[in-house]
Amino acid sequence: MKNLKLLPLIFITISLTLFISCSSDSEFDGSGEGKGGSMARFTFLKGYLYIVDESTLKTFDISNPENPDLLGTENVGDGVETIFPYENYLFLGTQWGMKIYSVEDGPIPNYLSDFEHSFSCDPVVVSNSIAYVTLRSGTTCQTGEDRMEVVDVSDLRNPQLLTTIPMENPHGLSVSDTVLFVCEGDFGFKVFNIKDRANPELISHYDSIPSYDVITNYGRKELIITGKNGIFQYDYNDPYNLKELSQILSAPANE
Repeated sequence: MKNLKLLPLIFITISLTLFISCSSDSEFDGSGEGKGGSMARFTFLKGYLYIVDESTLKTFDISNPENPDLLGTENVGDGVETIFPYENYLFLGTQWGMKIYSVEDGPIPNYLSDFEHSFSCDPVVVSNSIAYVTLRSGTTCQTGEDRMEVVDVSDLRNPQLLTTIPMENPHGLSVSDTVLFVCEGDFGFKVFNIKDRANPELISHYDSIPSYDVITNYGRKELIITGKNGIFQYDYNDPYNLKELSQILSAPANE
């Protein structure tokens, strides 16, 4: 098992996200969709780059990588935190809920709907018309219970809450086929069986590794967890028994 200590964990995390977004076997699926963490503020979809800040959504044409062209800037309201691509749609996680935009008719996002909840930090992932939304209390998100909401987005203009699952302090999450991984901050990370998409079933809880975000590579069945202690890679061919492959540890603050 590899065990390395490097100083700037944030640099490693960003580099790792870019690597997964740009590697040959996981950069794009047939629709040109990027692969990154659920806490990301940027994503690739259909050959375009989308970036969110706290209140805007920017669209870039990156057909010429050396000279990206800003195509448009949309005001999407306050409290935007994350962006996630799925098919022809962009799902924005905000402190007030989930926003859904379509790029079906062109690269400039077209607003479809909002799914509102109490004030809370809010990443989101989507699979097979089901959205999984984690809500947590924290430094900038002082209200709302720690939980995961399961939302039916088959009607993109009218999302419907299906169920709510209590959590400890959920952060990033990732879906891979019938498995859902959810980071629980200082409480580790959890693995759910989602063969029944609307009713996640907890199958294991790894509580010894603080986790912030997670990226899955379905082709290789590899899982990458990032957290305050470093980056950890797992084999999840058997989701009931993850096997650690490697780790890159962050250096203590005094080193």
